[in-house]
Amino acid sequence: MKNTLKISVFLGLLGAVLISCERKSPFPEIKEGAHFIARPDPLPAAVTAANVNTITVTLANAASANLAFSTQSLNASEIEKVEAYASHVRGTVVTPTATTSAPHGVLLKALSSINGKEQIAVSELLSKTGVTAATLRANDRLRVRFVATMKDGRVFSWQNSGPGIVVNPLGTTFTPLLDVLLQ
Repeated sequence: MKNTLKISVFLGLLGAVLISCERKSPFPEIKEGAHFIARPDPLPAAVTAANVNTITVTLANAASANLAFSTQSLNASEIEKVEAYASHVRGTVVTPTATTSAPHGVLLKALSSINGKEQIAVSELLSKTGVTAATLRANDRLRVRFVATMKDGRVFSWQNSGPGIVVNPLGTTFTPLLDVLLQ
């Protein structure tokens, strides 16, 4: 009987210690991540996984062209801001080179509307990346990456938004990038 009492007291104390050591997250429980979709405006006639994130611009018109896109979010009230970052891609070379302090490219701007229409001049993309229209070649890409910051501090980008984004861009809940493809 004494052993049973001792075991019961021990287990009770052990349970009290374990419960008192439980750590609570400082962030509220939010079930959804960032729902943010950016699509070319206008959309291609036949939307496919290969073209839904790409806007084609001719080399001759690159300096005067615009990247026009529409944005949509089902949980815009939970998103503090969405920022657009720029980089230039030629083959496998990305300029500026991603660093720990700047993994997304060069900051262009915070989007003015999470549910609406946006437009970024290609000349602004060139200026931010340090590339001139004269040095562009066919198949170069001017990439705009999106980074959504939630009101609870979480950040969603191409780095952590899930593997299905590129494979199935029409069925996903986050668009990590739009490309201007120069032809």
